[in-house]
Amino acid sequence: MNDRITFRLGPLAGPMAAYCEKHGTTPSEAIRLALSRLLRVEAPEMPPGNPAIGEQAEAGAAARWKPKRKRRK
Repeated sequence: MNDRITFRLGPLAGPMAAYCEKHGTTPSEAIRLALSRLLRVEAPEMPPGNPAIGEQAEAGAAARWKPKRKRRK
């Protein structure tokens, strides 16, 4: 399951930006906090970024730049 979702804030975008600026937080953190309160569970700690990005980038570069196979005639 992919835990990443996208949605449109519509008219909530302005108040969300103001809240985040005032509290020094990100929209993702604010949404997780609001959902955790709604669901009556503890808000999860989310480490920033993708911890596996180095391995993924290396694999992608290797696949992109691997030697080309010569065509047989």
